[in-house]
Amino acid sequence: MPERYTQREVSRILGVDTGRLTYWSRLRLVDPESRWGEQFYSFSDLVTLRSIKSITDHHISARKLLRAITALRQDGESIQTAIEEFRLFSNGREVAAIPGAGEGAFEPLTGQFILPFHANKASNIRQMESQAADQLFEYAVRCEARPAGADEAIRIYQQVSEMQPDWSEPHINTGCIYYQRSEMPNAHAAFRRALELDPQNVTAHFNLGCVLDEMGRLDEAVEHLRRATELDPEHADAHFNLASAYEKQGQKKLALQHWILYLRWQPTGPWADFARTQVKKSRSPEKPQPPIPFRRY
Repeated sequence: MPERYTQREVSRILGVDTGRLTYWSRLRLVDPESRWGEQFYSFSDLVTLRSIKSITDHHISARKLLRAITALRQDGESIQTAIEEFRLFSNGREVAAIPGAGEGAFEPLTGQFILPFHANKASNIRQMESQAADQLFEYAVRCEARPAGADEAIRIYQQVSEMQPDWSEPHINTGCIYYQRSEMPNAHAAFRRALELDPQNVTAHFNLGCVLDEMGRLDEAVEHLRRATELDPEHADAHFNLASAYEKQGQKKLALQHWILYLRWQPTGPWADFARTQVKKSRSPEKPQPPIPFRRY
């Protein structure tokens, strides 16, 4: 049994599309290790993901699950520890929990205890809140995974945004669809809106920087890519794209700094080879021009 699983392997093992895995990671329900441009999950992560999948498959949204786990956590305790210490299940429209000691089941969000026969029947409950914004959001994520499902996903993300106007995630995902279609003005508008709602969002800063780079607006691109590296110093891709933008601006020294930082967090792979080439070029002294030959007149 391998010690680490790639995102594709986890997707195949659990039957969960990579879009949902990425979203769960973004919520910090699970925290895979990032190396070489890939995410790696431990066996413990796999167990945690099975629990997450089981609950979200019962029409409990990932955001509601996160709120329930947060209510269960002790000070400084990890999400994974909280999941391991409680048996979580879907209680219809809520998340229910049973402590490891086997004491009474209860709803973390409401604090209400659940009678035993309710817990025994919980697995048979399949109620869905069709208009709940977070559930529609996750349905849109699934739509993205289907061929030709992007248009439907955009429509649903727009509906979610109308239901929860202060939520940045639908705008980020909408922007990603537009970016993949090379519809840069639409992508720019979506990521810009996400940042208006959540100015500290690393993903929105990074994505907006990429779009602005594609649009040739380098000064603005640098601003957002630099902000992404400030918010998340280990964001290798942000360092790479920032170094590339600095190269385009002719700012070789600043570019070198970020090529080196990229290699610190992403030391292997084809892009690492490219970054090493850039570092080597930057550090190679320019050949001095030969002097004009001495002439006798």
